[in-house]
Amino acid sequence: MNTISKQYFRLRAYPGKKDHYKDFIENNFVALGWPLIGDLTGKSKEEIRVALDIDIYPFKTKRAFGLAVGFFMRLLSMKKGDIIVVPHKNKTITFLEVTSTYIYDETFINSHMAHQVKTKFLKKVSVSDIPPKFKKSIDTMATLTSLNKYAELIEDILQKKDIKKSGIPTNTFVSDSQSKKIIMTISENVDRNDIEMFISNLHI
Repeated sequence: MNTISKQYFRLRAYPGKKDHYKDFIENNFVALGWPLIGDLTGKSKEEIRVALDIDIYPFKTKRAFGLAVGFFMRLLSMKKGDIIVVPHKNKTITFLEVTSTYIYDETFINSHMAHQVKTKFLKKVSVSDIPPKFKKSIDTMATLTSLNKYAELIEDILQKKDIKKSGIPTNTFVSDSQSKKIIMTISENVDRNDIEMFISNLHI
């Protein structure tokens, strides 16, 4: 699978420190706050730093300021086909596909959602259905982070493969017999010899 050109992100749905998850889903976009810094289309990292350095948006520390600059650099880097993971209330995780590059929409200034990329809904899963290591990576407090190192795992989830808590892609098979039921879940690297050896060792 070639996932090198595709980027993967985790974004929290709280621009302006308010829950905008429903707005994201209903309007088919995601957004960052700080709307009054204006349109950042084509801006460099240094230009973004200058735009954010205004009295209306005071940052408690230099680190917080630097993180915000990084959030916008990631948003501006998004392109069609990229994937955004949006966790919500520690219960669900929504997967969205980016359908546009960065857009500054002035009609959303008052709701703190002017800095946007358009998206389409792909999938929603429970946090209980993902590996703990992946859950830990999306639980970080930062607003917008990269998930590129989880590219294959995310693609497996999107392709509806079973991802058990071990993080190993598996397939589940169920027998068609009406009188007997057999359910077998195996990892993708298991071959026929492995299955035959497993069956021969069963004490039934």
